[in-house]
Amino acid sequence: MGVTPVAPRADVAAIVVGGGGGERLGGVSKPDLTLGGVRLIDRVCGVLVEACGAGCVAVVPPTVRVPEGVVRTLEDPPSGGPLAGIDAGLRALGVDDDVLVVVVSVDAPGVGAFLPALLEPALGEGVEGRIVRGGDPEPFDQYLMGVYRAGALRRVIDEAVAALGSVRGVGVRRVLRALALERVRVDADVCRDIDTPEDVAWWQDFLGN
Repeated sequence: MGVTPVAPRADVAAIVVGGGGGERLGGVSKPDLTLGGVRLIDRVCGVLVEACGAGCVAVVPPTVRVPEGVVRTLEDPPSGGPLAGIDAGLRALGVDDDVLVVVVSVDAPGVGAFLPALLEPALGEGVEGRIVRGGDPEPFDQYLMGVYRAGALRRVIDEAVAALGSVRGVGVRRVLRALALERVRVDADVCRDIDTPEDVAWWQDFLGN
């Protein structure tokens, strides 16, 4: 899994969605999981802080220590799901509509491998974002591994709130699929997230810990 450094960009911000309660991992705090001697939140935010000059927000509970240079926020009320987390992260960033916002779940330790493909080449005219397409056994759209124009992201979230009353508990795919998106294919290993003890073991082995 090659990692290509991304030069810092003043027009790119990031939201790290902290994830649920890690029920399939025994209730462990996902951001605090240690892989290769590094907490997940430190590993993911470390990549994004270097690349995203317009700011980085982590949507995590107060019990999670955030890395230096990262702003903490949380959906209100908590446990509203990833779309509510993205909404809270956008509010905390407060960036202009033309800023690009990288949205990544905290359990995506492969972010350093797929981030360059999200940011290069530049999004075409009329394109509102770019997401990873990958997975096992069949590739699928990874909306929590993507980059979006801030204005477009705000628009579809506001439309969902107007239609549904709230985005609490609303699926990410249900709302973000309305955007005009490009897809970039990546290897299944690159976009492997961490939901089960088997996933933890796979990443521990991959990272040599």
